[in-house]
Amino acid sequence: MQQSVDLRLARHGAILLLLGMLTGFVITKFNDRGAGNAAHLTGLIGGYGLIALGLLWPKLTIGRRWSDAGAWITSVSLYLSWLGLVVQGSFGSGSNASHSPPLGSAALWDYAGKTTLFIAVCMSLLSVLIILVGLRRLSAKNDA
Repeated sequence: MQQSVDLRLARHGAILLLLGMLTGFVITKFNDRGAGNAAHLTGLIGGYGLIALGLLWPKLTIGRRWSDAGAWITSVSLYLSWLGLVVQGSFGSGSNASHSPPLGSAALWDYAGKTTLFIAVCMSLLSVLIILVGLRRLSAKNDA
């Protein structure tokens, strides 16, 4: 039996919320504590956001394929946002870095984190567009 989209969003929100909380326990171990704190907050805010979006999603007036695609794009974009910040905070360097990364080149990890964050931002923009189209159609339906 396939779960409804709203329950999948809420489940992924709870997972991301847990990841954000666990990240908070290891902020002091991060190479760049500022990025570690950002990853912690991104996990918390993204998790709560996905749970709230799970409540809104059934009200959107978009087709099943767009609904499924939008839910996955939204979930993956928030996971990638958290992951990109974790990579940058754990292994990247910058003005806030306390020491050199334990694995590989700092420049490589910075590039990997920034690339992950760029992909997350692009996916988030697409997600917002899908949600706005669904809300616009809902608004037009309610006005009629």
